[in-house]
Amino acid sequence: MNYARTLKAAVVTAIATVACHLTMSAGFAWARGQEPDHPDDWSGLLEFGATVLATWMVMPLVLWIGMRVLGERRTWPQILLGTPLWIGVSSVYIDDVDRPGGLMPVPVLVLFALVGTLLGAHDPGSVRNDEAGTERA
Repeated sequence: MNYARTLKAAVVTAIATVACHLTMSAGFAWARGQEPDHPDDWSGLLEFGATVLATWMVMPLVLWIGMRVLGERRTWPQILLGTPLWIGVSSVYIDDVDRPGGLMPVPVLVLFALVGTLLGAHDPGSVRNDEAGTERA
């Protein structure tokens, strides 16, 4: 196991989780602050939708850019599996964040960061293909 890569994946996943959670908190506060023109108006709907899309786009970008800045390549398992996982987690706990001072449950955030770390620790290029015609002495 490459411990340096695991540590990098942990740091990047934690930063991505915090960035996405802060994006959701700030965006939902912005959506709640929209004044309705009519009592039955759907005020804040566009802001709410923009916030959800923003947090779903921020996750893969931060994962990819963070791992690249730290010198890691072949991070597609972390990005391709971590992003849908974040979409699922953020969708389930969207109501917890969409209230003043709202937060996702900390155990859920820690579990997400742990899974993201394990996905980032896996390096698909490090697996050696012994059946490719190389012989052992």
